[in-house]
Amino acid sequence: MSPKWLTSLVRARQLQEDNAKARLATAQRISHNAHARVRYDADRLDSLVAADAQQSAPAFVAAAVALQAAAATHAAAARAADRADGEVDNQRVTLGAAARARRSAEELHERELAGEQARTARAAQQELDEVAARVHRDGNPS
Repeated sequence: MSPKWLTSLVRARQLQEDNAKARLATAQRISHNAHARVRYDADRLDSLVAADAQQSAPAFVAAAVALQAAAATHAAAARAADRADGEVDNQRVTLGAAARARRSAEELHERELAGEQARTARAAQQELDEVAARVHRDGNPS
């Protein structure tokens, strides 16, 4: 494997990890907003229940319709919050996989660099050994 290819691989894995971090942050924001909406709708339901409009039949019907609509909205918001939590979990898994892939690519690159350094050191030592052997051979005429 060429060092340039390995460098490109590490860079690509880093970009994947950065994208996964951004998607996780987005999913967390959406989840936070969904939970805020659930809290808002729960408070709205509580206030509609506390209003207890039973002075007249039209007021009672209007209050019942409003309560039903608020309950449906709250249920939809709760489902959206659950889906958002699931997406956060999925993005965490994706980020973990991207981080492992990046680290694997970095380790592969580091091993390749260490191997190249070892080959360079062996070549330099071999050259020094040849020089020493030549000096020894030329210094001892037999």
